[in-house]
Amino acid sequence: MPLIATRTVDDAFYDELSIRTDDARGVVEVSGAQVPTVVITRSPEAPLNRFVPIGSREPGQLSMTVGEAVADLRPGKGKWTRGSYRVDLTAAGKRYRFKPNSIATSQLIRDGKKIFEPSMDDEDGDFLVQWLVNRDDTEPADAAIGYALAVAFRTGAMSLFSMLLSGAEMAGPG
Repeated sequence: MPLIATRTVDDAFYDELSIRTDDARGVVEVSGAQVPTVVITRSPEAPLNRFVPIGSREPGQLSMTVGEAVADLRPGKGKWTRGSYRVDLTAAGKRYRFKPNSIATSQLIRDGKKIFEPSMDDEDGDFLVQWLVNRDDTEPADAAIGYALAVAFRTGAMSLFSMLLSGAEMAGPG
Protein backbone atom coordinates (compact mmCIF):
# COMPACT_ATOMS: atom_id res chain seq x y z
CA MET A 1 0.00 0.00 0.00
CA PRO A 2 1.63 3.26 -1.07
CA LEU A 3 2.15 6.47 0.92
CA ILE A 4 -1.08 7.56 2.61
CA ALA A 5 -3.77 5.02 1.84
CA THR A 6 -6.95 3.53 3.24
CA ARG A 7 -8.07 0.10 2.17
CA THR A 8 -11.01 -2.02 3.22
CA VAL A 9 -10.74 -5.79 3.39
CA ASP A 10 -13.56 -8.24 3.94
CA ASP A 11 -12.31 -10.83 6.40
CA ALA A 12 -14.07 -14.22 6.46
CA PHE A 13 -14.37 -14.20 10.27
CA TYR A 14 -14.43 -10.51 11.27
CA ASP A 15 -16.19 -8.83 8.33
CA GLU A 16 -15.02 -5.44 7.12
CA LEU A 17 -11.67 -4.13 8.36
CA SER A 18 -10.16 -0.76 7.54
CA ILE A 19 -6.41 -0.58 6.99
CA ARG A 20 -4.83 2.87 7.01
CA THR A 21 -1.18 3.54 6.23
CA ASP A 22 0.96 6.66 6.28
CA ASP A 23 4.42 5.83 4.95
CA ALA A 24 5.92 9.24 5.71
CA ARG A 25 4.90 9.09 9.39
CA GLY A 26 5.46 5.33 9.63
CA VAL A 27 1.98 4.34 10.77
CA VAL A 28 -0.15 1.26 10.11
CA GLU A 29 -3.64 1.13 11.66
CA VAL A 30 -6.20 -1.66 11.43
CA SER A 31 -9.71 -1.24 12.79
CA GLY A 32 -13.16 -2.72 12.45
CA ALA A 33 -16.47 -3.06 14.24
CA GLN A 34 -15.58 -6.52 15.61
CA VAL A 35 -11.86 -6.07 16.34
CA PRO A 36 -9.74 -3.87 18.59
CA THR A 37 -7.85 -1.13 16.79
CA VAL A 38 -4.20 -2.08 16.25
CA VAL A 39 -1.63 0.63 15.57
CA ILE A 40 2.04 0.13 14.72
CA THR A 41 4.12 3.31 14.67
CA ARG A 42 7.72 4.07 13.75
CA SER A 43 9.47 6.63 15.92
CA PRO A 44 9.83 10.03 14.17
CA GLU A 45 13.58 10.02 14.96
CA ALA A 46 14.17 6.57 13.46
CA PRO A 47 16.30 6.42 10.32
CA LEU A 48 14.18 5.13 7.45
CA ASN A 49 14.89 1.63 6.17
CA ARG A 50 13.32 1.70 2.71
CA PHE A 51 13.29 -2.12 2.53
CA VAL A 52 10.81 -2.40 5.41
CA PRO A 53 7.28 -1.05 4.79
CA ILE A 54 6.94 0.43 8.30
CA GLY A 55 10.46 1.82 7.88
CA SER A 56 12.32 -0.06 10.63
CA ARG A 57 12.86 -3.49 12.17
CA GLU A 58 14.48 -2.07 15.31
CA PRO A 59 12.34 -2.76 18.41
CA GLY A 60 13.35 0.53 20.07
CA GLN A 61 12.09 2.47 17.05
CA LEU A 62 8.65 0.84 16.91
CA SER A 63 5.60 0.87 19.13
CA MET A 64 2.35 -1.07 18.93
CA THR A 65 -1.01 -0.88 20.64
CA VAL A 66 -3.85 -3.41 20.60
CA GLY A 67 -6.94 -1.56 21.69
CA GLU A 68 -5.79 0.49 24.67
CA ALA A 69 -3.00 -1.92 25.64
CA VAL A 70 0.64 -1.45 24.71
CA ALA A 71 2.15 -4.51 23.02
CA ASP A 72 5.78 -5.60 23.25
CA LEU A 73 6.87 -5.76 19.59
CA ARG A 74 10.14 -7.56 18.72
CA PRO A 75 10.91 -7.92 14.99
CA GLY A 76 13.82 -10.10 13.92
CA LYS A 77 16.68 -8.48 11.99
CA GLY A 78 15.45 -9.70 8.59
CA LYS A 79 18.77 -10.75 7.11
CA TRP A 80 19.83 -14.07 5.56
CA THR A 81 17.35 -16.66 6.72
CA ARG A 82 13.59 -16.80 6.38
CA GLY A 83 13.35 -17.19 10.16
CA SER A 84 15.16 -13.89 10.71
CA TYR A 85 12.09 -12.11 9.32
CA ARG A 86 9.89 -13.26 12.21
CA VAL A 87 8.11 -10.74 14.42
CA ASP A 88 7.37 -11.65 18.03
CA LEU A 89 4.96 -9.75 20.21
CA THR A 90 3.15 -10.01 23.48
CA ALA A 91 -0.26 -8.38 23.79
CA ALA A 92 -2.80 -8.78 26.59
CA GLY A 93 -0.93 -11.78 27.99
CA LYS A 94 -0.88 -13.61 24.64
CA ARG A 95 2.32 -14.46 22.78
CA TYR A 96 2.24 -14.05 19.01
CA ARG A 97 4.75 -14.91 16.33
CA PHE A 98 4.38 -13.71 12.74
CA LYS A 99 6.78 -15.57 10.48
CA PRO A 100 7.27 -16.26 6.79
CA ASN A 101 6.53 -19.84 5.80
CA SER A 102 7.09 -19.50 2.03
CA ILE A 103 8.23 -16.93 -0.47
CA ALA A 104 4.71 -15.40 -0.51
CA THR A 105 2.95 -16.29 2.74
CA SER A 106 3.42 -15.88 6.48
CA GLN A 107 1.73 -17.40 9.51
CA LEU A 108 0.41 -15.83 12.66
CA ILE A 109 0.88 -18.11 15.65
CA ARG A 110 -0.80 -17.37 18.99
CA ASP A 111 0.52 -19.17 22.06
CA GLY A 112 2.05 -21.88 19.86
CA LYS A 113 -1.04 -22.47 17.68
CA LYS A 114 -1.04 -21.58 13.96
CA ILE A 115 -4.17 -19.50 13.36
CA PHE A 116 -3.86 -17.17 10.37
CA GLU A 117 -1.98 -17.29 7.04
CA PRO A 118 -1.91 -14.11 4.95
CA SER A 119 -0.36 -13.36 1.60
CA MET A 120 -0.23 -9.74 0.45
CA ASP A 121 0.37 -8.47 -3.06
CA ASP A 122 3.07 -5.79 -2.85
CA GLU A 123 1.81 -3.90 -5.91
CA ASP A 124 -1.81 -3.22 -4.98
CA GLY A 125 -2.08 -4.38 -1.36
CA ASP A 126 -4.63 -7.14 -2.03
CA PHE A 127 -4.82 -9.88 0.58
CA LEU A 128 -5.38 -13.59 0.36
CA VAL A 129 -6.04 -14.86 3.89
CA GLN A 130 -6.59 -18.38 5.09
CA TRP A 131 -7.75 -18.96 8.65
CA LEU A 132 -6.11 -22.16 9.90
CA VAL A 133 -8.61 -22.73 12.74
CA ASN A 134 -12.37 -22.51 13.25
CA ARG A 135 -13.92 -19.14 14.08
CA ASP A 136 -14.50 -20.27 17.69
CA ASP A 137 -10.74 -20.78 18.09
CA THR A 138 -9.91 -17.18 17.21
CA GLU A 139 -9.98 -13.90 19.09
CA PRO A 140 -10.89 -10.53 17.57
CA ALA A 141 -7.35 -9.25 18.16
CA ASP A 142 -5.95 -12.08 16.01
CA ALA A 143 -7.37 -10.59 12.82
CA ALA A 144 -6.32 -7.01 13.52
CA ILE A 145 -2.83 -8.07 14.61
CA GLY A 146 -2.39 -10.37 11.59
CA TYR A 147 -3.37 -7.73 9.04
CA ALA A 148 -1.32 -5.00 10.76
CA LEU A 149 1.82 -7.15 10.81
CA ALA A 150 1.29 -8.19 7.17
CA VAL A 151 1.14 -4.53 6.10
CA ALA A 152 3.96 -3.31 8.36
CA PHE A 153 6.42 -6.10 7.55
CA ARG A 154 4.93 -7.76 4.42
CA THR A 155 4.33 -11.46 3.95
CA GLY A 156 6.71 -14.17 2.87
CA ALA A 157 10.47 -14.26 2.46
CA MET A 158 12.96 -16.15 0.37
CA SER A 159 14.83 -19.04 1.96
CA LEU A 160 18.62 -18.89 2.16
CA PHE A 161 18.81 -21.54 -0.57
CA SER A 162 16.54 -19.46 -2.85
CA MET A 163 18.62 -16.33 -2.24
CA LEU A 164 21.85 -18.18 -3.05
CA LEU A 165 20.33 -19.70 -6.17
CA SER A 166 18.98 -16.31 -7.28
CA GLY A 167 22.37 -14.69 -6.69
CA ALA A 168 24.13 -17.41 -8.66
CA GLU A 169 21.74 -16.89 -11.59
CA MET A 170 22.42 -13.14 -11.58
CA ALA A 171 26.19 -13.66 -11.45
CA GLY A 172 26.18 -16.17 -14.30
CA PRO A 173 26.88 -15.36 -17.94
CA GLY A 174 24.33 -13.05 -19.55
